[in-house]
Amino acid sequence: MATLGGSALPHAVARHLLDQHADRLPDLSGLTVLVPNHRAGLDVARALAEGAGRPVLIPPHLTPLKSWAESTLKGASLADGRAEPQARRLARLHGVLRHQDWLGAVDKWALANELLQLADELSAARLGDAIGSRIRALHGGTLDRETALIEAVWQALNTDGSDPQARYARALDILFEQLRAAPRPVYGYALGMLTAVERRFLARCAEHVPLTLFEQGTGDDVAFALRQAWQETEPPLRERAALLAQHCPASPLQACITFSPAPHLEAEARAVATWVAGQLQAGRRGIALIALDRETARRVRALLERMDVLVADETGWTLSTTAAAAVIDRWLECVASDFPHIELLDLLKSPFVLGEPGARQDQVLAFELALRRHGVSQGMADMRRLAYGEFAALPVWLATLADARQGFVQTRAPLAVWLTRLVDSLGKLEATAPLEADAAGARVLDTLDTLRHDLADDGEKYGFGEWRRWLNLALESESFIDASVASPIVLTSLPAARGRLFDAVAVIGADARHLPAHPAPGLFSQATRMQLGLPTPADEALAVTADLMQLLTQGPALLSWQAWNNDEPNPASSLVLRLQALHQAAWGTALPTQTIGVPPAQSSPLPGASVQPAPTVSAAQLPRHYSPTAYQTLLDCPYRFFARSVLGLRELDEADEALDKSDYGNALHRILKAFHDSHPPLERDAALARLNAISVTEFAILPAWTAAAWRSKWERIQPAYLDAWLAHASAGWRYESGETDFAVPHTIAGLGEVTLHGRVDRVDRRVNSSEGDARYVIDYKTSAAQSLRKKLKTPDEAVQLPFYAWLCEAAAAYLPINEVPVAPLELDGETDVEAISRRLPDLLEAIAAGAALPAHGIDGVCAYCEARGLCRKGMWHE
Repeated sequence: MATLGGSALPHAVARHLLDQHADRLPDLSGLTVLVPNHRAGLDVARALAEGAGRPVLIPPHLTPLKSWAESTLKGASLADGRAEPQARRLARLHGVLRHQDWLGAVDKWALANELLQLADELSAARLGDAIGSRIRALHGGTLDRETALIEAVWQALNTDGSDPQARYARALDILFEQLRAAPRPVYGYALGMLTAVERRFLARCAEHVPLTLFEQGTGDDVAFALRQAWQETEPPLRERAALLAQHCPASPLQACITFSPAPHLEAEARAVATWVAGQLQAGRRGIALIALDRETARRVRALLERMDVLVADETGWTLSTTAAAAVIDRWLECVASDFPHIELLDLLKSPFVLGEPGARQDQVLAFELALRRHGVSQGMADMRRLAYGEFAALPVWLATLADARQGFVQTRAPLAVWLTRLVDSLGKLEATAPLEADAAGARVLDTLDTLRHDLADDGEKYGFGEWRRWLNLALESESFIDASVASPIVLTSLPAARGRLFDAVAVIGADARHLPAHPAPGLFSQATRMQLGLPTPADEALAVTADLMQLLTQGPALLSWQAWNNDEPNPASSLVLRLQALHQAAWGTALPTQTIGVPPAQSSPLPGASVQPAPTVSAAQLPRHYSPTAYQTLLDCPYRFFARSVLGLRELDEADEALDKSDYGNALHRILKAFHDSHPPLERDAALARLNAISVTEFAILPAWTAAAWRSKWERIQPAYLDAWLAHASAGWRYESGETDFAVPHTIAGLGEVTLHGRVDRVDRRVNSSEGDARYVIDYKTSAAQSLRKKLKTPDEAVQLPFYAWLCEAAAAYLPINEVPVAPLELDGETDVEAISRRLPDLLEAIAAGAALPAHGIDGVCAYCEARGLCRKGMWHE
């Protein structure tokens, strides 16, 4: 291993090649340079061209080692080394796991994916058939079942030599023979962690051809300082700091490394975008954004695009997160669960299915409102009936969906057959052409087609759920990269930046969680991995450190992280902390910190500061009908009254599957009206039987999986309700009507005639020869009796019951039917219901005359207010 000094390893490699092989110029094609990736090869080629200073230069053979080896197997048959497709290997492995009963209910697709990676690691480490004996030697009999499982995996995947690592090993053997037959100088740099197969190949090559592998030297002051900070061996940090200060009296890091600990994600993204803007102003163009924290990196990209700075994203997106893949997921959920309304509406609003979405937009909106209004949460049969009622005919788009689902056969089948069914159904939905026209959609279709081809000879049969789980994993394992953006500013990963040239580097997410990343738990402990010769987190951390050093020596660099995460301290990476400590010990100063700032952006008008709203309205804008609910809303918060009654704003109904408490209350209202309208007998057992029969009928039409708990609750309360009703009847009260409307006209100055109205749950009447007729109104409540008693103590604030009493000229009571015992909570007979109810016209007169409607609800009201997003309480500029 040779070391090269200089600020950038690719430049140093180029200089070395030009110096050592000046006699070959301008033709360096007789050399081979192993590079970590193809983009690094392009950078070396440019460095060679610049260093040679010639009009023509034939570069060396620049290639990653794996690509070079695989080029020897082009056109080979399966027996000669063509690797078995990874999808088929995963399916074969899953077939083995399906018959391992002791695994229980574990997700076997996820386990198969993990075991497949482990099998490839074992093959790369050349452990082969010896793996079982090696594990038993380390752990005795404590891992018998796990060891047997790994042996079974090995036998299933690796015995025929078609696994990728065995194929790679054969390719390297062929390449070695070619090199031995025709020797040529071979160089390499920044190759990262090498497998046992690769190390063996390079060792054999070194015996027969000139082989030179380069690593970053410490001749450069920045590289020397970083090496002193990050080495984990003796001497102690204080001694290293003294040596560093002696070697470099002035800090070489002060001008090129900046830290940015930010309080939260947005602050970190703004700091990085501000720093990038500064680098661009300084004339630097090739900038790498190392996305250790992908979420923050995405936000940085958005901020830069707001500055009209394009970023080429090399990290891409997981294919399953694209809009095209989401359409497939929504469709499969509709197939599996008979069109849940949320997934159905997402599908209907997608531009990928059923032709031009604008042509059905109005109908889809009307259909959505109807679903919400009628509470239809799923089920094509109910949706078809609803559509007929709404449009008088079945819309083409709904008929197409129903037919496509009907034609989607769901019998058990091999994976390739399932994929064929999916692709055929997408054709029926007119989705194929729109997906092909979309870059991500075309990638999804290509992936499905490749999987179908790779699995054509796999005969294992699966149910719909197993296949869908496999498909989700397959789409999650693929990525989509938008190649339409060409920019010298790249968003990339640390391994993908290895060996490349940049003018400046920003490492986003340099905290202890991401630098280095923590490995997910696996079948083997880290100690076992080390004993077996498999890569460990310590090995990976060393590789990360080497990659980071190569980047930080090239030019200005920023290391950013969030100092807090979810209200918890989020420490910086140990590499950052060690660098901070060394710099402080060596030169007595801290490294510079990037201010968060505000990145430059295209000017746009900013919204004004939020203030407490207090609109006024004209008499013409006020409604002409007022219920107790509108009155109560006006008292609770005039602005909420403005939003509801003046603007007519309403929250959309929810077509929920679950039966919530309001649904339960509505069901009880219908039950009790039907019960009393049937003129039940005043005999307890007969009345209870009738009430129970009506209740069973009502709950039977509700979703059984959500109504059962509420039905059980009501069954316990029915006897108590009957006891309260019979006691009321024994006092001479008889049922008169239910769900009865009452209205009183009233003339208001400046507004004209309005109607004060309300609907009463139950009206009873008592005929008394000495006292005359009397009415008694009852308001059913499913809320707790304790809260109702509080309302009765302040009837001028909780006005519903007094308003009913005034409208009906009757005594009034709440009847809580949420708990036992059931007993009426009566409005105090001394309550001045006339004054309470007449206050509403007085308030309306003031509003018509110009009185404001301020937002001044108390917290208890605001917590459940649908207009909270309009009034912006909590964000007012005082």
